[in-house]
Amino acid sequence: MKVISIPSSGKRGNIVAYNSRYGICHRALVVPANPRTPARQHMRGAFGSFARAWSRVLTQAQREAWDVAGPTVQSKRRLGSGPLTGQQLFQGLNSSRACIGLKGVLLLPPAPVVFGPNPVAQLTIRNGEDGVRLLLNVAGPVTEDIMVFGQAPCSAGRMKRRNVAYLGLLPAPQDGQSDITAIYVARYGEPRPGEKVFIITCQQKDGWEGFDKETNEIVPDKPAEQRASNTGALTLQSLMYKGCTPDAQGIGSQPAPNLQTSGEPAVPSGEAAKTTLVEGKVACQRPIADGQSRPKPILAGAEAVRFEREGPRMGRSLLTRSSPKAALGEEAPLARL
Repeated sequence: MKVISIPSSGKRGNIVAYNSRYGICHRALVVPANPRTPARQHMRGAFGSFARAWSRVLTQAQREAWDVAGPTVQSKRRLGSGPLTGQQLFQGLNSSRACIGLKGVLLLPPAPVVFGPNPVAQLTIRNGEDGVRLLLNVAGPVTEDIMVFGQAPCSAGRMKRRNVAYLGLLPAPQDGQSDITAIYVARYGEPRPGEKVFIITCQQKDGWEGFDKETNEIVPDKPAEQRASNTGALTLQSLMYKGCTPDAQGIGSQPAPNLQTSGEPAVPSGEAAKTTLVEGKVACQRPIADGQSRPKPILAGAEAVRFEREGPRMGRSLLTRSSPKAALGEEAPLARL
């Protein structure tokens, strides 16, 4: 939350103060996770070794030389800028060298370096058949080591970068471009189309670092012809059966009763009547596929008259009952209206 207080930054008890675009804010202290990545372990080991080297490796004359050079260097601005101590300068320069993989310890403070313009220009992202490629345009000769930092792919609407991580040194440029795809993908994976990528470059020499230079770009979509070819190569397979369940099982619907030459349905008798009633009941309960018609049951006597009058309103209750005469195997004449 935003507070009205004196300028402050850092931890104080269980409260952490930080500066935002709206002013000084306070938040609760949260212990961060410790992933113990190889890069973190490397820098922690290097920082500890430099702390021990200050008292065990350097001589008194060398420490005095650092104490003289330290106050001439101003710290980076956070709340304000102030002079460094000799040990702070010793730790800072040697840690910067260890970050890019340089071995050894600076025993004496090197002379400050005045950097020229950073030759790294705009970031260019291509999305083709070989995937996403991240290229940094290099406008001039590279005379110092250039550190490359990057942020994980983020929303295209973000306009300000957040935390960045060291990716590696700038690869040797070819035809005015340096390919940083390998070092970026090794850290964050391949970005997806529509995401924004932030890249920061910084010159370094003898542990001295220049100013950060930021560039960003949005990952484009693949060309239209490649998207069309990929879409055409896909084979869509229908996994849904359209029809009735008996047809899917190979049973099919029962055919309608045979008609006599006169056009009137034949009257079943005995066991044939039982079979006809059962078939009519099963066919009525079975789902009907598209384009098929449900066969009409063969009824006799009063049931036939009732079926002709009431029709579909009778539902299944009519088909679940059979004629007493049909159940006994006797012939039942078809009622005529």
